[in-house]
Amino acid sequence: MGFLFIACTEDSRPITIKGSITHPINDKAYFTYSDTSYIAFLNQNGSFEVTFKRDSSEYVTFVHGERTEMYIKPGDQIVLTIDPREFDETIKYENSLESSFLAEKYITTEKKDFYGEPLYLKDEDQYQSYLNEYKDALLKKLENFNDEYFKTTELKELNISMERCLKQKQNLSGRSKDELSYLWDAKSLSQEYDFYGLIESSSQSEFINILIEYEKKMFKSLDKLKNIDGFEEEKEKISKLIRRWKERKYDHDNMPKDGELAIDFSYPDIEGTITSLSSFKGNLVYVDVWATWCGPCIAELPALEKIQEDYKDKNITFLSVSVDTDKNAWEKLVTDDDLGGVQLWADGWSDITRSYAIFGIPRFLLIDKDGSLISVDAPRPSSSEIRTLLDNAGV
Repeated sequence: MGFLFIACTEDSRPITIKGSITHPINDKAYFTYSDTSYIAFLNQNGSFEVTFKRDSSEYVTFVHGERTEMYIKPGDQIVLTIDPREFDETIKYENSLESSFLAEKYITTEKKDFYGEPLYLKDEDQYQSYLNEYKDALLKKLENFNDEYFKTTELKELNISMERCLKQKQNLSGRSKDELSYLWDAKSLSQEYDFYGLIESSSQSEFINILIEYEKKMFKSLDKLKNIDGFEEEKEKISKLIRRWKERKYDHDNMPKDGELAIDFSYPDIEGTITSLSSFKGNLVYVDVWATWCGPCIAELPALEKIQEDYKDKNITFLSVSVDTDKNAWEKLVTDDDLGGVQLWADGWSDITRSYAIFGIPRFLLIDKDGSLISVDAPRPSSSEIRTLLDNAGV
């Protein structure tokens, strides 16, 4: 997500961004600010050029399938190239040293894996040195920039991220080496077994066999802790996790498919009035399953509000269902941000998440006027595909 940070000076010079996308996934790219998005239309060979005006230097999100952060200044003449098949590894900028820094920082941070093996298997001094090496390298690069606002913002973000890493390490300080080894085994095994992907690609029997294999490896790793307090509790956690994955597989295999009737659900709105999905039959319904604590969900709100405004005279209902358990947090955000559409509160993972096998949010559904699913996993509001899908559905 690209957060909006505005420098103090104003400058009305136009910004031009041109470039090419190898193997484009559609015919549009977006440069998204908090208040609007600028669309770059791709020609047949993936080239594009877009010009717009902003009166200050800002962080902005480039979106074409995936997304990445840029820093754009008035008067910039940026050349951007990328291959979406290897998004972050291939994005290159000319005439935007700040954006190049951000791209390199992302790759470097990903390679460091601060929350991976070093966190669990290095001692505190080794981990501190590991962080310092990364931090010193970035600070040296930041010295080359003249934009003080950019440097200050990046330094602040760097310090926050380093403090977050140290706090995680401190939270593990009371653990023995065997405990830390087990925790790392558990995390690495969860990465090795992509259960979310396997749910979609495996049959029921294949998925169960994979779970059995995973469970055996987890129990084998846990054996090193069999003489400590909490062994039985940890063993039960593993068994509970296995049961939950079995339930998720069942939910996935039994959720309605595109073209089938949507499963109804009912939840209260902010006034406490119970509202059902079926009450909007006769309208196209775009459902957003979200929560206030979900960063990617919040990132979609400006784009969702923009679509609501653009389609306000069309025969479509925008229905947002929050899975927040903190009702006050939900009510406050809905009220303070004056969110449009129909806002309902599901009070956590409930009927809607089970019926539609929703394991992560945000998740969007698109339902036709007769109550059948057009898409059980619809494009996000920030994507270029959603407007095409809405228009094709006959709003």
